[in-house]
Amino acid sequence: MIEKLKHNLAHYQLRRESLQLVRQRKDPNIHTNASIGILYDATERETFEIVREFYRDLRSNGNSPASLGYIDFKEVTFHPLARPESDYFFKHQLNWMQKPNSTVVENFINEPFDILINLTLKDFYPIDYIAALSKAGLKIGRLESAVSFCYDMSFQNRENSDLKSFAYTIIHYLSQINNDTQQVQRNRSRHNHSV
Repeated sequence: MIEKLKHNLAHYQLRRESLQLVRQRKDPNIHTNASIGILYDATERETFEIVREFYRDLRSNGNSPASLGYIDFKEVTFHPLARPESDYFFKHQLNWMQKPNSTVVENFINEPFDILINLTLKDFYPIDYIAALSKAGLKIGRLESAVSFCYDMSFQNRENSDLKSFAYTIIHYLSQINNDTQQVQRNRSRHNHSV
């Protein structure tokens, strides 16, 4: 019961904070050196590898990705595959309401990325917190997320969908939007898609 109360209080406060957020919304072109922030849970090796490949693909296509991963360990047991091009935050950097408390997280939130992609396939408050408060121009995440209110573009994640297909479906849709030369001004209402 106490956990549920903490959870509800945390989400209530997050929604209030996000309503005060000032950011410049953008329609970035993924084909012209977009700055892309990637959020993910880096605890599992398989997820870590998928995101690392995704990061490299974005970079090789001329974009400027930056990733922030959560690792459910203490720093002393740091992920052996971690690379310096990524930033991480750890379990001990969460307060009693699961709010991340670190300079790395604060810097990521305040970075005005062209695009922010939340690559978590289930709700996880510390990452949802960062996504909701990010100053990114275009925010993308799961339609089923507890913080779907903060996304400009949402994707429904089917039960049999995996992280890799979710990530590359997002890029596919962004590429399709960017290739649409017939439409000069797009309606910036929410865009929802299924994966």
